[in-house]
Amino acid sequence: MAYKEKKYYRIQAKYAGDNRVINRTIWVDKNGTHQKKYEADDFDFYAVYLPDIDKVVYPSIKFSGCYITTKIPNSATPFYWWEDFTNFTEEAIKRTYKEFGVDLTTRKVNLDSRIHTRIVERPTKEELQKLVWERPTAQIAKEFGVSDKAVEKWCKTYGIEKPPRGYWVKKAYTKLST
Repeated sequence: MAYKEKKYYRIQAKYAGDNRVINRTIWVDKNGTHQKKYEADDFDFYAVYLPDIDKVVYPSIKFSGCYITTKIPNSATPFYWWEDFTNFTEEAIKRTYKEFGVDLTTRKVNLDSRIHTRIVERPTKEELQKLVWERPTAQIAKEFGVSDKAVEKWCKTYGIEKPPRGYWVKKAYTKLST
């Protein structure tokens, strides 16, 4: 609780040892570790302690989808988004990252960190229908250099009926016994 100008305010104070503060409450009990997002009406202000500058800042409660780093970035041109959050005012609730001239949606993305997709030559519907009844899905997958799950998805996309479960085992057993 805080008292300022004849008003009481509910403040949620946070600090993290790993230098990351998230917009959730975390607790541990006999059933494990749990997390729950804060609701806007849980408290009036969010207070985060930044030990490197020995300050408490008051960001918007609605900073979901990201976390606040409590350590000063090691960069020649760091973006201290929290510099303007240091005043404890009614405006803190309405603040967003857009006020500070940094549009997070236009940040450069490291292309090496993205999942690389490759285009695989897919058989036609007729070819796949014929292959499915001639060979097992795993064998077809090896020939096309994909997973058997991918072949199953192709069948589902084309609406192709696959042999019932155990079909190839029975077929192999009948070949061995004859």
